Amino acid sequence: MPDHSSQSATVPPRRRGRPVQIDQETREAMVLDAVGELLLHCRLEDISMSGIARKAGMSKRTLYTIFASREELLGATFARIGQRIFRPLAAHERDLPLVERLNKLMTLNEIPQFEQGAVEVLRAVIAEAPIHPGIARQWDAEGRGALISYISAELAAATGNGEVTLHDLTATEAAELLVDMVMGEALHELLTPGEARRAGCDAREEKQLRRQRAIRVFLEGIRVR
Repeated sequence: MPDHSSQSATVPPRRRGRPVQIDQETREAMVLDAVGELLLHCRLEDISMSGIARKAGMSKRTLYTIFASREELLGATFARIGQRIFRPLAAHERDLPLVERLNKLMTLNEIPQFEQGAVEVLRAVIAEAPIHPGIARQWDAEGRGALISYISAELAAATGNGEVTLHDLTATEAAELLVDMVMGEALHELLTPGEARRAGCDAREEKQLRRQRAIRVFLEGIRVR
């Protein structure tokens, strides 16, 4: 008779496999990645919770355990984009001249979802604002609001060490003025979609030139007594 005892000693018993457990943070990242991919190809108003769930490879029910609503999910998406577009200065950048520090703060990091359709996303956010105000507030807070806070802190430091004089402006008021000077073309782009492309303009070069001019005019203005 065959010796089954030797086989049992060398072949491990089969175990029923359990699905790999994914922690909440990883699930959230998967969902936000899925929305980011959809933003590359879809209009914001066409992105639904069902479509996001399919893209993320999970059920709609599971998706709602992570984000309670589409508004909350899109708000988190824009918060993530905003945090990647703008960043505070690194430690080694803090010794640069003020004009260079401001230029670095106001240079957008390349984000595919933003670079390929920034105006379209902004237009969709504005359109949804009356229905889903939380999305618009999140976009403003994590984008423009974050940038203003970084610049305000830098101007306050520059005032303290004598680099600039803000006169009757607070650091936050001065930062708001500078941000509006640099980004004021957004309204024009919303009202005249595609005009820059039709004119054959290099959008990135144009934005860089506007940013440099705005910073120069701003600094000359606040230094005048």
